Amino acid sequence: MKNPLVTILTPTYNRAHTLPRVFESLQNQTFKDFEWLVIDDGSTDKTKELVEAFQKISDFKIRYYHQENQHKFLTFFRGIDLAEGKYFSPLDSDDALPKDSMEILVNTWEQINDNQNIVFVSTLCEDQFGKIVGDQFPKDPFICSIFDMRYKYKIKGDKWGMGKTEIYKKMKLNFGDLAGKGFIPEGVFQFQFDKLGLHYCINKVTRIYFRDKDDEQSLANQFYDKKNAFGLAENYKAFLNTYSSKIWSNPMPVLRNLGGYLKFSKIDGRSLGKITSELKTTEMKVLANLLYPFSKFI
Repeated sequence: MKNPLVTILTPTYNRAHTLPRVFESLQNQTFKDFEWLVIDDGSTDKTKELVEAFQKISDFKIRYYHQENQHKFLTFFRGIDLAEGKYFSPLDSDDALPKDSMEILVNTWEQINDNQNIVFVSTLCEDQFGKIVGDQFPKDPFICSIFDMRYKYKIKGDKWGMGKTEIYKKMKLNFGDLAGKGFIPEGVFQFQFDKLGLHYCINKVTRIYFRDKDDEQSLANQFYDKKNAFGLAENYKAFLNTYSSKIWSNPMPVLRNLGGYLKFSKIDGRSLGKITSELKTTEMKVLANLLYPFSKFI
């Protein structure tokens, strides 16, 4: 049996109340050459029974794995290891897709030449009320890096899409250092896309983002909580170690991220020596030493 063209990964933890929405949107897709990989990160609700019920009625492949709770970040990379598809899309357990999402993304990828050095097709999101989340791209298609998207062109708001599984597998991370440390933001690996290639951006909606503001389990509502200090420090560090050269051409984003790194590193209990040792360039090490005395005011 041939592998599916696309792997859709959903890490989930006690989301039996929202997974039917995800499943229904996948069942309604106009393109069906995909697998749905569900990794249950230690749920205590009826997630297993629910996914088993989905498997009985779905017209696409569903694979389910249960594990001890490791948090979303490590679960995500387990999903990459397990993925069988050429293309890879992460889909949160409380979101949904318009019915033509997979068709749009695959057709876009199939039109891209290898010499364009594209690592990800990026698209728009809308909320459950049909409102576009954030900014549209200035043209269609629009090819750029993540850094330029955010800081040169000032494009804000959630974006979503599809990458190549082989690109995700090239990302270098020390999972031993990250295991058991709680919430880790996706930027820790997403910034690496800019080391590997460019984003191909189109002004089409392929993800519906549900704003469940009353859901206390939603990380979006507690992102900058002090309990996430380790992961936030790692996120800022990843930014600095990817974009330190931008200090000369675009200093403000680098300095803001350095401030965040110092702030959350201190909350996490890291010494100045450890903070500077984990920065890769001399410029960042010097700046960290200079700004450290003022970090209590950040």
